[in-house]
Amino acid sequence: MKAFQVSILFSTLLLGLTACQSNSYKIKGTTEGLADGDTLYLTRDMQTGEPSDTIVIKDGEFSLKGETDTTALCMIYSAKRNEINAPFFLEPGTISIHLTQQPGASRVGGTDCNEEWQELNDSVMVIGKEINKIAEHVYAGNLPKEEQDKGMAQIEQLNKRFAALVVKKAEENVDNEFGYFLLTYYPAELIDNATRAKLIKKMPEDLRCRPAIKEVEKAIAAAEKTGEGATIQDFSQTALDGSSVSLLEEVKKNKVTVIDFWASWCGPCRQEMPFMVEMYNALKDRGFGIVGVSLDNSQEAWAKATGQLGVVWPQMSDLKGWENAIAQYFDVTSIPHTIVVDQNGKILRRGLRGEPLKQFVEEQLK
Repeated sequence: MKAFQVSILFSTLLLGLTACQSNSYKIKGTTEGLADGDTLYLTRDMQTGEPSDTIVIKDGEFSLKGETDTTALCMIYSAKRNEINAPFFLEPGTISIHLTQQPGASRVGGTDCNEEWQELNDSVMVIGKEINKIAEHVYAGNLPKEEQDKGMAQIEQLNKRFAALVVKKAEENVDNEFGYFLLTYYPAELIDNATRAKLIKKMPEDLRCRPAIKEVEKAIAAAEKTGEGATIQDFSQTALDGSSVSLLEEVKKNKVTVIDFWASWCGPCRQEMPFMVEMYNALKDRGFGIVGVSLDNSQEAWAKATGQLGVVWPQMSDLKGWENAIAQYFDVTSIPHTIVVDQNGKILRRGLRGEPLKQFVEEQLK
């Protein structure tokens, strides 16, 4: 089977949303860019893309009937053209799907979750296009610093708009399957823990008692130990030269320290690193420091990227990728991610990037 490809917004996990009873579903679809006799796969495993059903196109259309006792995020995709795909919710009712040749332009609807999903994705696509346009301008090179800062601030505002959209949808659907999906699918960067906990309390008991919600509540409780106002615990990991680095010892050397989670393989991390280098050079003599925590698996890749990007501040890693002990402790689910702490290890802010990060650090250094 060809490689399974899908936008990051739609990938990473399969969520089963238990419904009250078994019900029938029917998928009615149309296609562009495919011929009669071509095959479509339906997968219920968003991590591997392993097909659970095969559908053959006839007269530019396709259909599938069945029974489901869950509502789950699935994917339908072309066997020969990976760019033709559509994430959708398999749930009772008649589900409409239109597959197009343009990546991200396929549409779903017909049932409650799919209508809400399509409406959210339409808004996300608009914001995504704006972010890409600004990013292309910012990273085109040879721009004055003022222009770069302006662009990064605009991207930050657009990311906030995206987060606000997700929260709004969760609030509107807190009593149904789509709200349940949003509250168990999207990370804290989009729905902060305080908002998530508040919305969970508004859920009907049959949704709130599900195991996934219980796990979310446990995670929120655990996150309070590493939220703003908490004091970090110490960790020791290895530096590039093989020596041991103590996180708290490095933090105590500075008035304000940014703990920067990154990796050599992370494109956004590499794009943002010149800004971090510039901020470090501008503020290091005023009591500012950075400690890099690399989520690499390869020391060679980590060392190469460090040299290429001009990173000179202390770094540490256990070379376990996403299983890095420090990242696990702080529940880091996406990178780049920053944590600003004071000289005693008290967490002042989490998740700031770009110009908002610099402005916050400068305020703390006054």
